[in-house]
Amino acid sequence: MNTNMAFKPIRIIDPTTNSNCYIIEDGIHALIIDPNNFSLINAYIKARRLSPEWVLLTHEHCDHISGLNELRQHYSFKVIAQAACSLGIQDKTLNMTRIMETYLYFKSNGTVLTSYPKFTCKPAELTFDKTYHWHWFTHQFTFLPAPGHTPGSTCILVNNTVLFSGDYFIPGEDVITRLPGGDAVIYEKIGKNILRALPENLLVYPGHGDTFLLTKEVKQNYGL
Repeated sequence: MNTNMAFKPIRIIDPTTNSNCYIIEDGIHALIIDPNNFSLINAYIKARRLSPEWVLLTHEHCDHISGLNELRQHYSFKVIAQAACSLGIQDKTLNMTRIMETYLYFKSNGTVLTSYPKFTCKPAELTFDKTYHWHWFTHQFTFLPAPGHTPGSTCILVNNTVLFSGDYFIPGEDVITRLPGGDAVIYEKIGKNILRALPENLLVYPGHGDTFLLTKEVKQNYGL
C-alpha cells in the first residue's frame, strides 16, 4: 500500500446520462464516488485488480447511483451518504427513476428516447445529518450537506484541496432545484451558504462535465 501516492481520481462517464463517477485508488484499495455504470466501473476494477472498500454518494438521483445495486451483488463494501440521500435512494420518485425516461427525452430536445429502469437501492451503511469528517488512509474527507438540488445533496471536500460537487458547479449549467426533492427556497437559505463558504482554488470534480478550478469568478457566476 502506497499512502503517499498522488491524488488522481479516475473519471468514468455514463454514456446515457453523461454523469460522472470517480474512482480513487490506494494500492489495491478503491473508493468509488457516485457509481453511475456498473459495467464500466467493473471493467476498470477488474483491469486494475482493485478491491472496492467504500462508495460515497453526493446525492440520491438515479444517474449517480445506477450501478450501486450490481456493485453490491459483486463486491463487499460500505456506502456513506447523508441521511436524506440514504432515504432518497430507496424511493423511485426521489431518486428520479419514475421520470428519468421523460427527463432525458426533454433534456435532449426530443432527440433521445431511451428505456430507463425504475429501481431503488438499500440504505447506506453509514449516514450523517451534519458536517461529517472521515479519513481513508492518508486522505481527509469532509462531507458538507448542501440541500437545494435534493434534500440529500452533499459536497465532499478531500484534503482541503479537492471538491466532489455532485450536481453543484456543473460547467455551463445553473443549479437545478425543480427536479424531485429540489427546493429553491432551501437552496437560497441553506445550500448557497455552504457553497459560498467553500475556499477558492479548489479543484472541482463535478457530477457532470470536466474538472475545473473553483475561482472567485466561478462562485460569483453562481450568485455566491
